[in-house]
Amino acid sequence: MFSNRKFTKTPVNQSAGKKLSSDTLKGRVFEVNLGDLNGSGALTYKKIKLIVDDASESKNRLALTNFYGMDTTKDHLNSLIRKWHTLIEATVDAKTSDGFLLRFFPIAFTHRGKFQLKATTYAQRSQVKQIRKKMVEVITKEVSKSTLKDLVVKLIGEKIPTEITQQAKKVFPIFNCIIRKVKTLKRPRFDITQLLSIQSEMTTGTEPEKKEETTATANLLK
Repeated sequence: MFSNRKFTKTPVNQSAGKKLSSDTLKGRVFEVNLGDLNGSGALTYKKIKLIVDDASESKNRLALTNFYGMDTTKDHLNSLIRKWHTLIEATVDAKTSDGFLLRFFPIAFTHRGKFQLKATTYAQRSQVKQIRKKMVEVITKEVSKSTLKDLVVKLIGEKIPTEITQQAKKVFPIFNCIIRKVKTLKRPRFDITQLLSIQSEMTTGTEPEKKEETTATANLLK
């Protein structure tokens, strides 16, 4: 999912008796800027949350992480707000094809026409309801037919907000449509096969020995 696999180091206590250091790492959540994960300056306003699903006691000391959520920086959200425009928000619960239940928080703003003379660009209450309904339909459709791995690619590529903008044009033009936040409500039972599938390369022709590399890994300091 991300170009930068080893994105951070984290401290952990050494294994003592029956208490393994790898067990204390499982469930730990990291919040990383998307620009740091992709090694570019694009979409730096997005913050990705990654949760440790599995950790290795071997010499490589790598922790395998999985997508856990997404958020937007406060300064970017504040820069989107405009007076005399209608702000439209929604809350959508959707389940991926591999069993992850996620909650999405899309946000959009009404768009001022190019030759508009009127100072305000307000949408009627009925139009807001219709646009909100479009948001629910598009997100539910895109999420239900995608695995978590595919969904993260769509979130990074802004595919879902683009589709919402196209659908909302039939009701009222909108712009600055983004998924401002994603939360994980429920996760399926841990499956190492599913985790390794997520960790595999996105490109075709991946060599089998490269599958153990992670989408995002955390080096363990002991």
